Amino acid sequence: LERIMEPVVVPDQGIWHPCSAQIFETASEYKAWYEDVHAPLAGIARDAPTIGVVLQKSHIATKDDGHYVAMVQEFERRGAKVVCVYTGGLDFSAPVKQYLASPGTGEGAVDVLVNLTGFSLVGGPASQDAKAAKEVLTRFNRPYLVSVPLVFQSISEWQESEL
Repeated sequence: LERIMEPVVVPDQGIWHPCSAQIFETASEYKAWYEDVHAPLAGIARDAPTIGVVLQKSHIATKDDGHYVAMVQEFERRGAKVVCVYTGGLDFSAPVKQYLASPGTGEGAVDVLVNLTGFSLVGGPASQDAKAAKEVLTRFNRPYLVSVPLVFQSISEWQESEL
């Protein structure tokens, strides 16, 4: 009789890094691991700029994370620290506020924020709350970059597009 694996429960929200076997549930736990274990092994300076990255839980839970892994590796190869946060919902501002913002002020505790979800910071494919996203990002007060996935077109089609 084959043995069935016990289910692995992935927290609904957390901090993820491809080189860690665990999901971190607090920024202080992640920072301790990153600064004391990972960064020295990866040759990342303590005073390096820090990039906050917003991810989707579904890619982490299903291990469909190759694009996330590649992005983290490239940021770190270029000398930056990386903090990847995710949620299972469509309000991606929740983990940004919890893990990447200074308590009280809401100002960013990272140097830049990159959204790799393909969605608005607040809302999904069917709706978005631009007003709520603007409030969070205004308070966050850091550059905000949104990656647009090339799912329905090639790179050359995108380059030739007027959008």
